[in-house]
Amino acid sequence: MSLDATPSDTQPRLYSEAAFWLNRQGEFTVLNEAFTHLTGYTTEALRGQAFTGLLSPAERTSAEAWLEKAQQGTALTLEVDWPGPGSRAHAVLLTSFPVLGHAHELTGIGVQARPAPTTSPAALALKEPEQSQLAVIFQSVSDVLFVLDVAPRQQYRFLVVNQAFQKATGLPVAQVVGRLVQEIIPEPSLSVVLRYYHQAITTRQRVTWQETTEYPTGRRIGEVSVTPVFDEAGVCNQLVGNVHDLTAQKKIEEDLRDSNERFMYVLKATTDAIYDWNVTANTLLWGEGFEALFGHHLVRNPTEFRQWSDFVHPDDVAHSVHDLLRIVHETRRTHWQQEYRFQRANGSWANVFDRGHIIRDAAGQAVRMIGSMQDITERKEAEEKQRQMAQELSEQNSDLQQFGYIVSHNLRAPLANARGFANLLTHERKSSAAFDTSLRHLQTSLHQLDTIIADVNTILSIRSKARISRSEPVHLAAVCEQVRQALSQALLDCGGSITCAISDELRLPGNRAYFHSIFYNLLANSIKYRSEQRPLRIEVAATRTPGQGTQVTVTDNGLGFDLEKAGNSVFELYKRFHTTSEGRGIGLFLVKAHVEAMGGYVKVDSRVEEGTCFTLSFG
Repeated sequence: MSLDATPSDTQPRLYSEAAFWLNRQGEFTVLNEAFTHLTGYTTEALRGQAFTGLLSPAERTSAEAWLEKAQQGTALTLEVDWPGPGSRAHAVLLTSFPVLGHAHELTGIGVQARPAPTTSPAALALKEPEQSQLAVIFQSVSDVLFVLDVAPRQQYRFLVVNQAFQKATGLPVAQVVGRLVQEIIPEPSLSVVLRYYHQAITTRQRVTWQETTEYPTGRRIGEVSVTPVFDEAGVCNQLVGNVHDLTAQKKIEEDLRDSNERFMYVLKATTDAIYDWNVTANTLLWGEGFEALFGHHLVRNPTEFRQWSDFVHPDDVAHSVHDLLRIVHETRRTHWQQEYRFQRANGSWANVFDRGHIIRDAAGQAVRMIGSMQDITERKEAEEKQRQMAQELSEQNSDLQQFGYIVSHNLRAPLANARGFANLLTHERKSSAAFDTSLRHLQTSLHQLDTIIADVNTILSIRSKARISRSEPVHLAAVCEQVRQALSQALLDCGGSITCAISDELRLPGNRAYFHSIFYNLLANSIKYRSEQRPLRIEVAATRTPGQGTQVTVTDNGLGFDLEKAGNSVFELYKRFHTTSEGRGIGLFLVKAHVEAMGGYVKVDSRVEEGTCFTLSFG
C-alpha cells in the first residue's frame, strides 16, 4: 500500500492507530497522538532525530536493513523493543509503507506502530481490519485496495477489501473477506493473478500488470499492482494490492479505434477522394480514392497542403484555394463547397466538386476539415454536349425559319410562274409566238427555282459539315493569296487592289475550304459593292493576342451600308443592302455559318460611302 500525499502535522491524526512519518533519510518528521500515547514521545521531542538512533545496538542492525528496504518503496514489518522516555521498553510491531509525491516519486516512509501481537499479523488483520489498515484513507480512495494473507501452496485469502472493491466488482465486502482468491476471481484471470502473486513474492518486488475480468458489474479492466509484506524472518505473510480501474478509459480507446477503423473502411469503399485537413499543422491525410481518381502517387501520407493547392487550375485558384482559406480563417462557417479544375498526374484536367465540414474549437478557430473531392468530369462533358445539342437545335430552328421564309417568298413566286406558263402552253399552238414566249418564261422560272434549291442544298451541307468536319492547321496567307488570284481579273477590270498583311507563319485550326469560302465571299462583295468615287482598296490582316486568340480583319473603302437600318439582319439569308448590283443575299450568311462552324464569331462595322470592316475572331 502507498499513500499519494506529503505528510503533514494534521495527517497522522486521521489514523486511530499509532503512526509516524520519516523522511527519505530516515529522520522523524511527524508523530500522531496515538503514537505519543503508546510510547510517551512527542513530535517536538523526536523531529529531526534518526529513527535507528533510538534503538538499542542489538536491534539497530536489523532496523537499518528494514529501513533500507523501506526507503526503496518496499512495504514490510519489523518488531522492536521501543524505549520509552524512561527506562521502560515496549514491544512494538512496525509496518512500513511508501509515501509518494504527485509524480509518484518516493518522498518518505509512513510507519504504523502497534503493540506486538500475541497472534500472527494475519489473524490480527482479520480481527480488526478497520483499524489495522489505516481505515480512513483505505475506505475513501477511489482505487480498489485489498490485503491478502499468504499461506503455503499458493493459498491467498482476502483479509481486507475497501468499498471501492465492492463498487467495481459488485461483490459485497462481507462475501469477500476471509475467502480464497480462487473463490472470488474467475478464470482465465485467476491463472494470471496467481502467476503475478508468485512473481511478487519470489522477486520481493512490487509487480504491476493489466487485467480484464468478468464480474457481476460486467467486464472490468484494471491496472493491478501487488506489494509483498515480509515478517522479521523474511517470510512473506501478506500481499497488499491496488487496482486502478481503466474500464472507462479503455472503452473510449476502443470506441476511438472502432471509429478510426470505420473511417478507414469508408476511405477504401468510396470512389471519392476523401481527405482530412489538419488546419493547425496544415497537412492533408488522403484516402485511397485520391490516387485512384487523379493518379498522384503519395510518397507519404499525410502530405503538405500544397499537394492539393499546387494542382488547382490557375484560373480557378481565386474561387477555390483563396476562397477556402478565407472561409476557414476569416469566418465561423462550418461548411464549404466549390467546383474547380484539378490536374491529374498525366497532365489532363478533371472537373471536381469539392465539399467539406469545418471543425472548430470552443473559440471558433478551425482545427480540422473533413471533405471529399468528387470527379464530375463526365457530368460536365454531358452538360457541354447537352448545351451543344441545345445550340444545334436552336440553329436548326433558325434554319426552319429560314426555310419557311424561302418557301413562302422565294420558292412561291417562280413556282407559281412556272405553273402559269405551263398552263398557257396547253392553250397555244407550238408554232405561235405566244408559245415560244411562254416557253422562255417557263424556262426562266425553272432556272430560278433550281438556283433557290441549290442554295438550300448549300445551306444544309454547311450545317451538316459543321458537325463532322475535322480540324487542321490552315495556312491563312496562302488561302488569301489563292482567292486574290481567283479574283485578279475582276480587280483588274475595276482598278482595285488587295493587300494581304497576314504573317506567313500564321496557322489557324479549322477547315481550309471554309476559310476559302469566307475570303472569297468577303472579297467578292468588296469588289461588287465598290464606290465609283475612288479606287477600291482592300486590306486583309491578322493579329494574334496571347489569352485572347486570333482576329482576322477584311477592310474596304467601298459603298458601306447603314448598320442602324440593317439591325441584326446583316447575316440573315437573302438579306441585301444594295440594289445597284446583282446578288442573292447568301454570301454573308455563308461567311457567318463557316466562321461559327470553326468555333469563331464575326462582327461588322460599316459607314455609308466610307467602307466596311469585317472582324473574324477565333479562340
